Amino acid sequence: MSEYKVVALDLDGTLLNSAMRMSEGNAEALGEAIGKGTQIVLATTRWYQLAKRTADRLGISTPIISSNGARVTRPESGEEVLHLTVDEEVAREVVTLADDNGWEMFTTIGESTYMQMRPGIVEEKLPAGLRIADRTSVHLGEGAPTCVLVYGNEGIAEIQKLHDARFAGRARFSFNRPPTSNHYVVITHPDADKASALEMVCGELGVAREGVIAMGDSESDLGMLSWAGLGIAMKNSPDEVRKAALHVAPSNDEDGVAWAVKRFLL
Repeated sequence: MSEYKVVALDLDGTLLNSAMRMSEGNAEALGEAIGKGTQIVLATTRWYQLAKRTADRLGISTPIISSNGARVTRPESGEEVLHLTVDEEVAREVVTLADDNGWEMFTTIGESTYMQMRPGIVEEKLPAGLRIADRTSVHLGEGAPTCVLVYGNEGIAEIQKLHDARFAGRARFSFNRPPTSNHYVVITHPDADKASALEMVCGELGVAREGVIAMGDSESDLGMLSWAGLGIAMKNSPDEVRKAALHVAPSNDEDGVAWAVKRFLL
């Protein structure tokens, strides 16, 4: 019987392939592990409703970590175990700057995540919780954002300047530079991170860190990979992430999660 009781999985670049889908190979391996008593914790930068769709496919009810650790939610009841929000001034300046420059951005406010329209999008077919906005900043009055993601090197450079000059310590700025996709920065509450959220969830599940496997592919996953008893990076991760992990799995397009499950759990 495996010594590991919990597997924490990032979504983009880890459990999901480049087409943003969970492969049959990953789903089958996880299903077998779940059948043997392993508990799966999803830990993603994406918004809660998107993560819940994957949880529903796997048939799991463990708390979901979303928005880079800013929110922890019980999927069966929708109860929030944790919900941290971004400082109002920080959020307004970043979101307005992104609006003014047309940068790709996802901003989660309550149960809605706002993005700009793109060519080819059919609004009625968007995933649950995703909304189109000409300017996201007009929606900031609906509540404090849980998370702001901005994509692209231009946006990252300008937001880095804001962080260094004025906002260091007032929010967490997680800069991610995946080698095979667009670079991005995640802005959350300063106390929000996947490692802390995972520790909270595992405490509730009664599992010590030594019994946890964590898998991820980005700089936002570094804390989680270090905290867990076994940290596994994907082959498609940046060098910094691969060097920080105890093992490197095949890429997200090569069913790396299934490889890890078969090697360490089955």
